[in-house]
Amino acid sequence: MKIKINESQYRKLLETITNDEEKKFIGKKVMVYRNLHKDTFSIQYKSRIVLYADYVKLNDVEFRVRPGGNEKVGREKKKNVHAFVIGNLEDYCEYPCENIPNEPNDNIVTYDPYKYKSFVIKSTNEPIFGANDVEMVNSTNKIFIIN
Repeated sequence: MKIKINESQYRKLLETITNDEEKKFIGKKVMVYRNLHKDTFSIQYKSRIVLYADYVKLNDVEFRVRPGGNEKVGREKKKNVHAFVIGNLEDYCEYPCENIPNEPNDNIVTYDPYKYKSFVIKSTNEPIFGANDVEMVNSTNKIFIIN
């Protein structure tokens, strides 16, 4: 049996399939990094970029900086992807997000490859390697520790 659909029905069907595909990553362990080319966050699952998001919420988080990438930035003075926030994907708002949540608090985590070898707590410059929950907000390019 063949079913004919018009172009708008096809796009709607494709959008539904795509959205379901993205939702299947909720609860999965993902790696998130700042995408300087798209000015948003890239979310990887099993080494593949699965979506771009302006807001990301993760739990059971690890902050990881690859030493080789950090050293390369220092040598070449050119940024590369080597710093990740890794955790279980809890929520996100896909890029471009029209309703990016507000900053939740002042517990900001940052990373600057020219200053640090790891992620640090912005207010104290103390290294941080993990957290229970974090929210990443693209409008301010910040990572917030929730718990």
